[in-house]
Amino acid sequence: MDMDAARREERHREECLRQARAWLIHLTSGQATREDGEAFRLWCGRSQDHAAAFAHTRRMWDDLGSAHAAFELHHRFPTQQRPTPIRGVRMGRRAFLVAAVTSAAAAVLVARVRMDELVRGDTEIKTATGEQRSIQPVEGVTVQMNTQSAIRFRPADPNSAPVTLLRGEAIVTVDPGRTSSVSIQLGQGVITVTAGSQLSMRCIDGDFRISCLQGKTSLNVFGRHYDVKPLQQVAFTDAGVAAPVAVNPAVAFAWRDRVLIYEDQPLAEIIHDINRYRPGKIIITDEALAERRVHARFTLDQMADVATLIHDAYGAHVTTLGGGWVLLS
Repeated sequence: MDMDAARREERHREECLRQARAWLIHLTSGQATREDGEAFRLWCGRSQDHAAAFAHTRRMWDDLGSAHAAFELHHRFPTQQRPTPIRGVRMGRRAFLVAAVTSAAAAVLVARVRMDELVRGDTEIKTATGEQRSIQPVEGVTVQMNTQSAIRFRPADPNSAPVTLLRGEAIVTVDPGRTSSVSIQLGQGVITVTAGSQLSMRCIDGDFRISCLQGKTSLNVFGRHYDVKPLQQVAFTDAGVAAPVAVNPAVAFAWRDRVLIYEDQPLAEIIHDINRYRPGKIIITDEALAERRVHARFTLDQMADVATLIHDAYGAHVTTLGGGWVLLS
């Protein structure tokens, strides 16, 4: 290969990496659509170099300890089709880290598209990242939805609950004057809420929780019946139902007032929750920092400054990648 051809090939590879970084910024902006996801898939399949640029960033992401985040996109390129790695392309530290999270961002988009497909054809209302909204799905029932939540309605189907929480969390209030209770589907369970009652329900990462704020609430799941008393929470997963625990509504449901309160929780757990309220993602790369137990209070207006607040409080090093992605170490 002559010198000019080698330079052209090098420029082409660098351009592929530049485009991969541009995809990162867009996919983590909170504005990406299903069409963007398809366009990204086509971009990866445009040529061997495009696919290699993706594989290269995926391997770097894996080296940072996030193989699970890249798992789904890893399977877009079976072993026999996997391209030869790019060699000889040097990137600065910032460019390395930016490119490294591309595959994780795309995996988030893929998961979102699949959930949309599961509910296709049903009446569904969703909230975007950081968005909250109040709706009235049926007469005498008000549902306050938190960020990244989705609720499906089938009011005309006598064989199913008229309301289903697909993901996220919401607070349901039933008017005292309603003449009948309302049924809500939550995972494999069915919640029954009587008139004059208020409850919170949550469906995040396969973890389901029901909290009765006032009135009478019951849960039927796995063939058993549970009465959920006021200021009590019952949680369940596919593995079974946990014992009821007391819940402090001033802390657990502060999000209604656009406030997040955390009491003696590991910072990793807090950041996992905060990531639902902001575009991009905060990632903790230091294990000791992740395990540190923290008391914290944030307003939703402070979500863009969370990393800086953690830096000021605990001395964490902050690396800003763009598109809302931040590394804490």
